[in-house]
Amino acid sequence: MERLLIFVETKGDRPRKVSMELLSEGQKLRTQGYAVEALVMGKASEALRQEVLPCVDRLVSLTDAVLQSYTAEGYALALANHVRSINPKVILAGATQIGRDFLPRVAVMLGAGIASDATEIRWKEDPVKIIRPVHGGRALSQVSFVNYPSIITTRPNSFPLEAQAGTPGEYVEKEAAMSFEDVKAKVVKVEEVTKGKVDVTEADVIVTGGRGMKGPENFAMLEELAALLGGVVGATRSVVDAKWRDQQDQVGKSGKTVSPKLYIAVGLSGAIHHIMGMDTSKVIVAINKDEKANIFNYADYGIVGDLFQVVPAMTQDIKKRLGK
Repeated sequence: MERLLIFVETKGDRPRKVSMELLSEGQKLRTQGYAVEALVMGKASEALRQEVLPCVDRLVSLTDAVLQSYTAEGYALALANHVRSINPKVILAGATQIGRDFLPRVAVMLGAGIASDATEIRWKEDPVKIIRPVHGGRALSQVSFVNYPSIITTRPNSFPLEAQAGTPGEYVEKEAAMSFEDVKAKVVKVEEVTKGKVDVTEADVIVTGGRGMKGPENFAMLEELAALLGGVVGATRSVVDAKWRDQQDQVGKSGKTVSPKLYIAVGLSGAIHHIMGMDTSKVIVAINKDEKANIFNYADYGIVGDLFQVVPAMTQDIKKRLGK
């Protein structure tokens, strides 16, 4: 029986949304001949266990003190050592900031191939095929592996979340058997600047503003629109560079890669480095007064007009429809 290992990234005491997407995939694969194991760094909370165990055959919690704070080196060593002990065919993880940071290290340690930022996995094909957007989403590449284990990281919001309905698996706590001398990087201080805020990578709706917003004070209108739609506000690199928004809001090649159900691009031109971060959004709506703006080449719906007139009108219409 082939073994699948899913790295579960946490936020507080709960699994991140992208991890739950992968666990939903694992739940389906349990019925297709895979033995599915999940791995979490640190002691798993009761809430996490309740969400994860119905999706897997086993949940392993690595409880070593070295892993209490994240370091790329520590996580990579712990995961690589665990992989050697169970010999899975595939390791799955989210293409988050943490996933992008430490999993390439794991690939080097294991001498394994890695396919990053996947949006589709064709499990029934032999060998398994991984689909990745390339060239700013203008093309899709198809990747497969000739040797295993292999590592796949997936773009958040690319896989459906399904109810956890399987038979709960086994829960195991395991010491990673590491020492602080194994990790050269030391965590001095941790600051949570976005505590309680939904990460743009996990949002179903994102309203992103560009330099056309003219100033940080005007993002209040985007906050209002995003709140009505149950979403969050994103920003382009130029906006972040101008200190109008926090770097955590940045969408693009040098920021975060997102794939929401709805992406509203307001007052941004559609530079290629931004497009590469949001090209797999399910529905894209662009608002720009320049009818030749590049963003319209990627939009499903485009509104040519002054954003300072369009956004308030859109907000008021949504309020009426929602009865607010």
